[in-house]
Amino acid sequence: MTQPEPLPQPSPQAASQKGSPASRPGSPRDTGDGTLLGLLTLALYVLFTLLPGSSTMMVAWPWVFLWQVAILLPILWLLWQGWHRPLASLALGSGLDGVVVLAVVGLGISTLAAEFHGQALWYGWAALGGIAALYALRGWLTTTHRVQAALEVQGYVALAFVVVSLTLWVLQIYRPELARLQALQQYGVETAFSFQFTSLRNWQPIGHQNYVAGYLVLVLPLFVGLGWMAKDWRRWLWLGAIGLGLANLYTTSSRGGWLALAAAGLVGLGVALIYSPLPRRWVLAGGAAAMALVLALIFSNSRLRQALAGLTSGNLAGGELSYRAVTNAVGWHMGQSAPFTGLGPGSVPLVYQAYRPHWAGRDAELQFQLHSTPAQLWGELGIWGVMVPVALAGVILVLGMRWIRNGAHQTPSGLPPLMVWCIVAAGVGFALLSLTDYQLDILPISGVLILYLATLSHALGSPPLPTSPQPPSKTSQLLVALGLGTTLAMALWLTPVHRAWGLSSDGFAALAKQDINRFVQRLERAHQLAPWEMYYPYQLGWNLGDLSYQVTDNPDLQTALRQDAIRWFEVGNATVPYQEFGHSNLGWLLVENQQPEAAQAAFQRSIALLPAKPGVFFGLGFSCLRQGDTDCATTAFALELLRHPVVLTSPMWQFGPLAPLYAPVTERLATLYQDLLNQSTDPGLTAFLHQGRGTLRWWLGDVAAAAEDWTGGPLQEALLTLSQGGRVNPDQLPESPAKYAIAAWQTPDQRQTLLERAWVTQPEDLPQLADSLPDPEIIANLVASMDNATNFKDWLQRTAPVWQPRSGRLGFGVLSRHIDGPTPSDFYPRVENVPMVKFFPEVIFSPVFLPSLDQALQPYQQEVSG
Repeated sequence: MTQPEPLPQPSPQAASQKGSPASRPGSPRDTGDGTLLGLLTLALYVLFTLLPGSSTMMVAWPWVFLWQVAILLPILWLLWQGWHRPLASLALGSGLDGVVVLAVVGLGISTLAAEFHGQALWYGWAALGGIAALYALRGWLTTTHRVQAALEVQGYVALAFVVVSLTLWVLQIYRPELARLQALQQYGVETAFSFQFTSLRNWQPIGHQNYVAGYLVLVLPLFVGLGWMAKDWRRWLWLGAIGLGLANLYTTSSRGGWLALAAAGLVGLGVALIYSPLPRRWVLAGGAAAMALVLALIFSNSRLRQALAGLTSGNLAGGELSYRAVTNAVGWHMGQSAPFTGLGPGSVPLVYQAYRPHWAGRDAELQFQLHSTPAQLWGELGIWGVMVPVALAGVILVLGMRWIRNGAHQTPSGLPPLMVWCIVAAGVGFALLSLTDYQLDILPISGVLILYLATLSHALGSPPLPTSPQPPSKTSQLLVALGLGTTLAMALWLTPVHRAWGLSSDGFAALAKQDINRFVQRLERAHQLAPWEMYYPYQLGWNLGDLSYQVTDNPDLQTALRQDAIRWFEVGNATVPYQEFGHSNLGWLLVENQQPEAAQAAFQRSIALLPAKPGVFFGLGFSCLRQGDTDCATTAFALELLRHPVVLTSPMWQFGPLAPLYAPVTERLATLYQDLLNQSTDPGLTAFLHQGRGTLRWWLGDVAAAAEDWTGGPLQEALLTLSQGGRVNPDQLPESPAKYAIAAWQTPDQRQTLLERAWVTQPEDLPQLADSLPDPEIIANLVASMDNATNFKDWLQRTAPVWQPRSGRLGFGVLSRHIDGPTPSDFYPRVENVPMVKFFPEVIFSPVFLPSLDQALQPYQQEVSG
């Protein structure tokens, strides 16, 4: 077997000889290449690459308008080229055009068949903009010199991205977290910086750590290629870029990113073993050193280390693996329901909950993307979302194999082969990452992919025969005119959409100034202009409903506001009927409006979408109670308490209309526990049921029976001892809020200090300093509640402070693809026992992901919810 020839050093002279500027249309003197439109496109691409939070800013006014301009410009750029050149000169060649035709046909069919045509048009048009950018860029890349220049510009943009990302992470995330940890030290809490907390991972500037990781996986191999091509000080610049890029990837703490980079590195190692002039043992030694460095970085990161441990032990519960299992199941069910068309571009956030499996529990309750490119494409485009990527991969594979058979020591275009291999390595890494995330709608990432695909088309495609420039044919110009007409038609369709967006932004500004009339007028007009958007009626419904709870001194105004809120929620639910948020909050407004039958129906629809959502069965029980149906209410309340034991400890069972139901509800709950224990064959479910029944018995005062269920847990044993008047040694308890709360109970003269320590000893993701430090008023109330209690159980059940938090819908804006308005919070009336919620969550635990539990509960839930 002959040794393959080594990769040659890059030769600018050879590159320039492959096509002089005057040899083809598109030379610097040729106005037909539309360079000005290309530069404008580049400017907006750079803007959305470096703009902090760009993936969310693109759904805020006026940034969304600029995003649409960024989609429109490459379309105009392509039309300009098509008007001045024969369309044949713009072809990608080598079978890639067939893939594009397949994509356009599939996109059109899926859009026409979509249930939600407005969203399908919006996202379908964005996809067409990306396709136009590919053709326009390829039409501009007429010489190898231009290809190299485009890659170098992309390299500088990527380097700026890395610098901006690390700078913003240090200034906005890392340093504030260090300040928070330092402030906690005064309370005796010694905690290190940890990437376990999502908000501490580097999500700048795109808006999510996985997006940052995806971008870096694409550009790190580019840095390698540019370093190889550079001849002067720039080689050191690109080497520095590689180091900064690796540091940037580390701060994202992205498991998929590191796995993808490892895959890209393996491709690079394989290429080096075959083509490098260095001895193979040196190459292998370098590869081993690089792998050792990657492993060292992984094991130095607590999140990556824990992920490996969880994967090797098979523990998927409540983590991101179970999360992705749910989202992939949703994508499968979506595509299965319409295999030949999919449900349409942009349909995921609208239909997600309708296709979410019952066994998912509380995991991945709502998403705007499925965290898996195959699942996303299958769900939204059906079989077309399978055929297009398979065809694309097949064409690229054929091109690559043909090139390799020819030796792969040079490219037909004269582009250095190493740069081609760097692009291939980046593609392999990103393809692996795409299995765990969907990032094709992120402009910086799609821009890099378009550049790489255009580069491969130029580098590996058959070189054109030298011919004199030909003017465009009448047919070409007719097609361009048709394209321009389509663009104008879309602009006419988009105009009221953007007008609605701008009006709503003005309305939300008026709302912030308490100008309610202007807010309502602006949002109503926005709804009239874009009636397919659920965001405007939902914002009207929620804001007017929220105001109705505040104007308690004006019953007539309160009723009018509530009725308007009900009407707008009904409009929103009719626009998109698969949103638990709309049905649940409508249900509570209907309860307040003395319409319990309609409220019951609303909660039943909520349960059909998210049966494990906190409050949905409570709302069903309350609406049944308002109708006098105590059997329905008792069962619904018992199901709520079983899935969410924290409700058992709420003080609301001690007064008002719920007090008479406390005994029958707890009796029904005990029966449910016994029935499920009799049926359970899953050890995890059995353990949860014993834990929950033990909590119920302990809370009701049956300590002996609780001890039968609570076995082995040090905190449970301590609670049983304290309930019987005994004392425990807090030092023997694990580090937790309960340890210091119990110590505070047993040490009256140190209660304030120990309660403050208990408050800040929280496992939650609370990076904001104000959210971590104890509120002096709350601590004072806790101290007073202990002083006024006769025993430990009396403190928890009689004198404990109470609060009424609102469940915020923190992702509402992003999931609705609008972030201009306020973040809603549920009307569900939560009344919580502060010590139980803050100090003893372990005994009122509600699992995020326990499929056996939700499957076991399903028959009981269906029986009561209809």
